[in-house]
Amino acid sequence: MQNGSHLLRHKLLPTNLISLKNFVSLKTICAGMLITISQAWIPQALAAFPDHAIQSVAPFAAGGANDYLTRLMAQHMGTELKVSIVVDNKTGANGIVGASFVAKSAPDGYTLLMGNSATHGTNPSLYQNMPYDPVADFAPVSMIGSVPIVLAVDPKLGINTVAELIAYGRKNPGKLAFGSSGIGGTGHLAGEAFKAATGLDVVHAPYKGDAPAVADAAGGQVPMAFIGIASAAPLYNAGKVKVLAVASPNRQASMPNVPTMTEAGFKDIEFSQWYALFARAGTPKETITKLNEAAKVALARDDVKASMATQGAEPAYSTPEQLNAFFQAEIKRFAEIIKKLNIKAQQ
Repeated sequence: MQNGSHLLRHKLLPTNLISLKNFVSLKTICAGMLITISQAWIPQALAAFPDHAIQSVAPFAAGGANDYLTRLMAQHMGTELKVSIVVDNKTGANGIVGASFVAKSAPDGYTLLMGNSATHGTNPSLYQNMPYDPVADFAPVSMIGSVPIVLAVDPKLGINTVAELIAYGRKNPGKLAFGSSGIGGTGHLAGEAFKAATGLDVVHAPYKGDAPAVADAAGGQVPMAFIGIASAAPLYNAGKVKVLAVASPNRQASMPNVPTMTEAGFKDIEFSQWYALFARAGTPKETITKLNEAAKVALARDDVKASMATQGAEPAYSTPEQLNAFFQAEIKRFAEIIKKLNIKAQQ
């Protein structure tokens, strides 16, 4: 019996060894398969962006340049990315409401901000306790375009030139006020620069965007407005507002008969609104690259260029790195202007 047990054990031993070897081999194969699958999945997961709708936040009121460019880019970038891009207007506090919303969103590229010279330019110098950090909370995607500021007035005033406006202001002290897209926006800076240069007694009337500001100028609720040419163009073409000057180095093709502020005698009053796309900080680089490439394709389209031209806007594509350097330089530049003009967030 002992010999039989010995023989049984002897016969079983090789079988057990073979099973153990097979088990170890199976574990090795499975592990290898998992590594291969995971390695294959990583780029596929990244390549899957976008697999559902993207939200693009316009932090200023509908009808203005910010809203217009947000919708224009959403349409054409959505076509390029083969996904819907839904525009959401989240207005208030000179763009702070919309920018804060995006700053708190998931860093996945599915929530974008059409930032501008207020959200990522003037606001850091105006507000001491902003709920977002323009540098730390955002990932630059691309510049989109720029829009010069114009001086528009209520046609019922009977004023046709900047010189006539100044004469009216001096004869009627305390009766002039100018609307803008909000405190610290480039329209506000242009108005304050004009006030300082002329010595006129002018009150600032901040709005939640260019569109309501110029609408009130057309309706007589405010005598004049410093707003983007994109917002002024429709009412100007309809004869509902008069545009006395454009704060750009050259006359604009959409308003060829309107002189520049330099031609009107104020060479230092040159202000433009710029617009750029941002995602949440921490968004994967591959996602930022896809968004940037979609913006580049959209801005190169002739129909997009033509559409922007009707609004007085000029396309301005950039790499994320170029945008990052640009807007941080703008923050410093605007800080100097705001300090010089003594502009405060609360007036």
